[in-house]
Amino acid sequence: MYRKGWLNGDETMTLKLIRITAAAVTFAFAMHGLITGSNLLIGWMMLSLGVMMLVMGIEEIQKDKKLIGYVSLGAFVLISSTGIEQLIQLYKQ
Repeated sequence: MYRKGWLNGDETMTLKLIRITAAAVTFAFAMHGLITGSNLLIGWMMLSLGVMMLVMGIEEIQKDKKLIGYVSLGAFVLISSTGIEQLIQLYKQ
């Protein structure tokens, strides 16, 4: 049976698992920062949010929603670069 798109069912499930895991990690880092008032994990939170945006962009492109997919990939680049910058500033100190 022919499936539209370039990912098969197993790879789609893998993307979904990565997206859910990245969302849970992002949420956990955000709650830790909110409860403790600490900004130490912001860089890692931004990187996990970037991974989630990357996976969401790939999924949207796979569904032929190319505009939303490319916007998500752009968000991935911006969020990840901000996360990397935060980590560099944190570990420079």
